[in-house]
Amino acid sequence: MLARNTAPGSSARVSNRALIKPLPHRSVRCPKPVARSVSARGRASDDVLAADVVIVGAGIVGLFTAQELLRHRLSVLVLEKKGLCAGATGAGQGYLWMAHRAPGSVGWALAARSVALWRRQVQADEAFRAAVEWQDCGSLLVSTAPEESAALSERQLALNGVGLRASYLDPPRLAQLEPGLVPPQGGAGLMVESDLQINGRAAAHALLQRCREAPGFGDVMGPEAEVLGLELATAPGGGHVVRTPGRRVHARHGLVLSAGVWTGGLLSAATGHPGWAALLQPRRGHLLEMPQPAGMPRVTHGMMEMSYTKHYASSASASHTAARAVAPPAAPSSPASSSSPASSSSSPSELADITFTATTSASGSLLIGSSRESGVWDTTPSPAIVAAILQRAALFLPGLKPAAAAAAAATAAAASDGIVGGGGGGALAGLSVLVGLRPYAVGGLPLVGPVEGAPGLFVAAGHEGSGLCMGPATGELLGRYIRKHVGASAAATTGSSGGGGGDGGAGLDTRSFQELLPDVRRRAAAAP
Repeated sequence: MLARNTAPGSSARVSNRALIKPLPHRSVRCPKPVARSVSARGRASDDVLAADVVIVGAGIVGLFTAQELLRHRLSVLVLEKKGLCAGATGAGQGYLWMAHRAPGSVGWALAARSVALWRRQVQADEAFRAAVEWQDCGSLLVSTAPEESAALSERQLALNGVGLRASYLDPPRLAQLEPGLVPPQGGAGLMVESDLQINGRAAAHALLQRCREAPGFGDVMGPEAEVLGLELATAPGGGHVVRTPGRRVHARHGLVLSAGVWTGGLLSAATGHPGWAALLQPRRGHLLEMPQPAGMPRVTHGMMEMSYTKHYASSASASHTAARAVAPPAAPSSPASSSSPASSSSSPSELADITFTATTSASGSLLIGSSRESGVWDTTPSPAIVAAILQRAALFLPGLKPAAAAAAAATAAAASDGIVGGGGGGALAGLSVLVGLRPYAVGGLPLVGPVEGAPGLFVAAGHEGSGLCMGPATGELLGRYIRKHVGASAAATTGSSGGGGGDGGAGLDTRSFQELLPDVRRRAAAAP
């Protein structure tokens, strides 16, 4: 992998500025404890941690939730077994886009609020802006046929109708803006200059650092954070318990499950309801990072094939649109098409949806995507999928044809090591492959809010490929639910913080997001 995508170390660690007692085998500077601090007490064999709110999962959604709660003076402990960006956060292109969303939908509202919150943070902190590799590069949706171009024109009107400036581009204008882009016959483009791009992995590290600088925050990273079980309180105000290796973690007022695709299994185990595990499923994705090909004009905008927008439909029927399946190519000169049969290396029966995306990272490398495979948990890169992504991309960016041909030849020869490890030579030299599991919730909308029948248990998961673009508003929305719960229960809890009660203040109105409540999503998915 390239240096910018290097994952944090896998060894277990506990971090907290306000620990009362450091855990064994790690030197931790312990300043004077503060109110609402995370606490660690007891012997090493039966260590206990406690916080106002415990968050399971340190993806972008969990970290924004932690930041929001810390802002309201609640203590927070984050548990993360796999390390930052173990799910979808670190394996995406970092698009903060509105161009492909449906104006007026609940997903649109959550994304629009999130983009506004992203802008607020980077405007207030130039160091944070640099850390997340902020790029005002704009977005470019590309159609592949006359009917899609007509749909682009309709989308332009819809976006302009809600005050978002969008410009329809015919092929000559596209060629002026992106000389390396050659859309298929009948294709066109739609540009939204206000759309943005960041580095998701860098953003997660920056947010974690911000949280660690706040009083009352703690995190446990690595195997010691593995969730062995959840013990839900039997009465309101009792507090939930997370069992991890060697300790019990007490959530005094709130427990947030924000573990991406793993959230459903945790919920099912805790509640005994199998519907939660069925509701959240993985959509494995591959993203390629490679040096800019010699002689190929630089990609200056974020690009996305028009058909990618189907993944952001809010209805179950639209979300289950038949995939574009792509197979390992039989010959280097045979580019992938939208109707080629396919399988991934993990299972011959699996189908991979391949749609073209491309952008340039802040460091100058080319990011090429993307793939979706439903129900695949394996995060081992597939050479067949890599070859299919490059072949699809080469239809739009002819400068990628040498790389596509090399990948096709390598796949046909079953030379998997030549692709995944940055080898292969020639056109594939320096190629890295990122694989992540998008947490897809049946119906296409995330789960955000409290769980019925379990006061103090909250969920924030199922954002599929939109965690970065919906994370800030999800954290804000969840924070309102949690603060309302804390305000109702804190007075009866010994040693509680009492801070942040009520549901006042500017921001999101929870009544506008009832459609995202976990039990609403679960019942909708189970409906015939």
